[in-house]
Amino acid sequence: MLRDYGGWLLMIVIIAATGLFLDDYALTVAASTLIYAILGLGINVVVGYAGLLDLGFAAFFAIGAYVSGLLVLKLGWDFWLTLPAAVAAAAVAGVVIGYPTLRLRSDYLAIVTLGFGEIIRITVINLEMTGGPNGLTGIPPVRIGGTEIVTPQDFFYLVLVFFVVVLAVTGLLARTRLAFAWRAIKDDDRAAEAIGVPTRRAKLLAYVIGAAVGAVAGPLSAAQLGTVDPSNFTFLTSLFVLLVVIIGGTGSRPGVMVGAVVVVALPEALRSAGDYRGLAFALLLIIIVIARPQGLWPARRRPLRVPAESTPSEDRVPEGRLVVDELSRNFGGVTAVEDFRLTLDAGEVVSVIGPNGAGKTTAFNCVTGVIEPSRGTITLNGNSLRGLAPHRVAAAGLTRTFQNIRLFDDMTVAENALIGRFSHNRTMFRPPNHTDLDAVRRTLEFVGLADAGDRGASELSYGDRRRLEIARALAGEPRVILLDEPAAGANPTEKHELMRLIGRIRALGVAVALIEHDVSLVMSVSDRVIVLEHGETIASGEPDEIRRDPRVIAAYLGMPEDPEPDLVAEVLR
Repeated sequence: MLRDYGGWLLMIVIIAATGLFLDDYALTVAASTLIYAILGLGINVVVGYAGLLDLGFAAFFAIGAYVSGLLVLKLGWDFWLTLPAAVAAAAVAGVVIGYPTLRLRSDYLAIVTLGFGEIIRITVINLEMTGGPNGLTGIPPVRIGGTEIVTPQDFFYLVLVFFVVVLAVTGLLARTRLAFAWRAIKDDDRAAEAIGVPTRRAKLLAYVIGAAVGAVAGPLSAAQLGTVDPSNFTFLTSLFVLLVVIIGGTGSRPGVMVGAVVVVALPEALRSAGDYRGLAFALLLIIIVIARPQGLWPARRRPLRVPAESTPSEDRVPEGRLVVDELSRNFGGVTAVEDFRLTLDAGEVVSVIGPNGAGKTTAFNCVTGVIEPSRGTITLNGNSLRGLAPHRVAAAGLTRTFQNIRLFDDMTVAENALIGRFSHNRTMFRPPNHTDLDAVRRTLEFVGLADAGDRGASELSYGDRRRLEIARALAGEPRVILLDEPAAGANPTEKHELMRLIGRIRALGVAVALIEHDVSLVMSVSDRVIVLEHGETIASGEPDEIRRDPRVIAAYLGMPEDPEPDLVAEVLR
């Protein structure tokens, strides 16, 4: 524990000691740097952790400053009473703007947040209550126990205390299961949703928490300047706050401090360059970005500490029965799936085969909530899954893999498996508990990746990546697992290992639905086979029946519907 916090304690002691030797001007710049560092810690939650591009973050800075200033000037509140009000107002604003817009992606979300920042700025400029373009003036200094904080040195230490508190809070947040969910969302939000992460809720929490943290800087800025000036909350302010994170390192808390020094203190140090200060600063930023694209202090993740040995667990999971009846999906005038039926019991393997474009993956997407079916029913143990979001389908006990491997490549093997636990345990504000970590260990042992837990997912071989994706789907202890072409691209050895793994999964009592083009693999592991063509079921039965069905041969190879029986047996042997 001391080793974890020793670096931070040393840095804080150095910053505090530096304040004893700076003049008033330098102390004022240092306090402003810390205020921007607090803003950086806020936007780091949004951009660095959750990967949500925000170009209007200055709006929350403004909300915090104006709420505090108005309460002090209009109602006579003390600075300390305005703090929770300012934070709450920013959090509410985060919900109002975040809830309807966070389903948007990348540039669209950036445009919306940019617009939100401008709306707040224009609103305060045009309201008489907020002082219009002149802002609020005459804000009194902060008082502590009857003593006013008026000297630059005293104010510097006050802001330092706030910075340390915010740093500690965001540090604790970085250890929670929510932080792991954010990292998964940043990497691939659709895959995260499909395996149990409530992505919209997690994004909203990132936005609200970031807004609340950023709002803390508002009252401090108002107290430092004695005014709240709308010109301090422009798009350029939002850009500078974003630069704090980009220059320092996205997702890195020490990087935020370094970025704040570069963005705020460095231009002041370049005053001697006179009219060339802006050019010199811009050139330095370009050099930094080119030389250190990951930031001056990139994020370094603490390894997930899974137990060296796992505890014994039940050999079988609770039984599950998946029933899909008359499932259909239309895209305009095109019918992708028509009256698809599937019954899948515990410990059973049912394969869905068919040529490309037959509707196999579309059917899986409908079952797992990725696509809303046009009609039909989907039940798991009698409970309807139709209309549920993918993360709720996963929580109900049905998880999946993807046709194209969708791992979280910026996370380790163990962390990928941990994300799969969200379908079983959706507690967000606590660190992964012993049960989660033990389940991760057991799952990795089950698929043969126990010794690779600390390796990056991107470092694995193709076959191991497939196994990790299956492990992630199994980590939530599902009743049913859907495997979408798990043997695609695998060599014969990897296919043989996959067949053994599927057999071990069914031995646990997990029901397995399999999409696969390798007919020999399908016939070896399946209890029943369903054949689709153009969205319709053309055959269903045991492997031996399917092997002899002329319609299946015709669908796969374009052969006549009445080929020689010996030829049929040869193709699907």
